[in-house]
Order: sequence, then C-alpha cells, then structure tokens
Amino acid sequence: KTSKKYGVEIPTTVEHAYELDRKNGNTMWRDALQLEMYNVGVAFEILEAGKQAPRGWHKVTGHIVWDVKMDFTRKARWVLDGHKTADPSGLHMPESCHVSPFA
Repeated sequence: KTSKKYGVEIPTTVEHAYELDRKNGNTMWRDALQLEMYNVGVAFEILEAGKQAPRGWHKVTGHIVWDVKMDFTRKARWVLDGHKTADPSGLHMPESCHVSPFA
C-alpha cells in the first residue's frame, strides 16, 4: 500500500489523518473528511435507538480511501465494503466476469 504521494504522507485511518494534521500544523485531512461526510450525508438516515429500519433496508459498512490530488489538496472518499454485502442478483458472479449487452 502506498504511504506517500507527491511526497505527502497518506493516512491509513481517521486517527492517523488527525495525527498528520497535528504534526503538520494544519487541518487539511480533517477538512477533506468533513467535506466527504457532508456530501454523502444525504444518502444516510440515522435511526433513533430502538427504531427498526424499513423493510428492504440494509445496514452497510464502509471505509475511507485517502488521496492527494495533483494540486496537493487532500481528498477523502467514503466507499462501501461491497465484499460484505449479499449479491442482490443471486448470481454470485466473480468481479472478473462481465456480461456485455452487445454479445
């Protein structure tokens, strides 16, 4: 796994990102994470304690992918842990299999 890009250390966890910000005397990683959480927030509904999720809804997990752009801005992207969710089609096709609509 790459630990640096353009000479900038890439965090591996949220805690590591905060540690790098403290070490560098800025909030670049924290700001990137805050922006990503704001942007993806529209896709989530936080349920009150004890409240059941509507039928068909599923709990999902994810992780943060960290990056440095060419202009040295920091980027955080929240991605789903798709390997942990059931295949909705029931086909269980490996990711290397692709079906072409033109075949």
